[in-house]
Amino acid sequence: MDEQMKILWNTGATGDVTTLVAQIKKGLDINYQNPEGRTILMRAAKRDYKDVVRILIDNGADVNLRDNQGRTALMGAAKKGNKTIVKKLMEAGADINIQDCKGRTALMRAAFLGYDRVIRELLKGDLMLDLRDEKGRTALMEACLAYKQDAIDLLLVAKADVNLQDNNGCTALMRAAYAGYAGLVEKLLDYGADKNIEDEDGKKAINYVRESLKSELEPLLG
Repeated sequence: MDEQMKILWNTGATGDVTTLVAQIKKGLDINYQNPEGRTILMRAAKRDYKDVVRILIDNGADVNLRDNQGRTALMGAAKKGNKTIVKKLMEAGADINIQDCKGRTALMRAAFLGYDRVIRELLKGDLMLDLRDEKGRTALMEACLAYKQDAIDLLLVAKADVNLQDNNGCTALMRAAYAGYAGLVEKLLDYGADKNIEDEDGKKAINYVRESLKSELEPLLG
């Protein structure tokens, strides 16, 4: 990376719009990727630098470039809960269903962290709700694992499949049962969760209930 490119590159971390515009006018490559595959847009999107993101997009930044781990600018923005930037990237053609090298999507990141505003924005696109990561987990499973209630509600209303199983045969209901969230167990059942599904070891949701919680959850799962 030469000195002029380094100056441009650093605007993604500093949010310096004046320097960014000046460097772009010199004809430098705004889609430059460092040895890790990271772009200026990825850096700015993750840091919530809205003006930098807008200028980069207006000057032809590729919103779907991936780093060496398969991650995009959209994934970085979603992970940080930067809803406005998620919207801007989507308007510029960002693929909301891209999966990184571990199979994780922007939606999975937002669901696990409970960024409901980001999820609402993603739902406005042609979103594939039930994609699975390398462990077989879906966005709904991630939201249930972290017990992010608003995220769970949004995904259920959007008709995420409540009965999908991960690589170990575990469902969202099984996760809720183990965690002891009676309200979540009830909600999943209301949305069609099958309490009789068995995991790879032949265990049902009721078998995930810990001893101290059986009196509360067995009536729901028995």
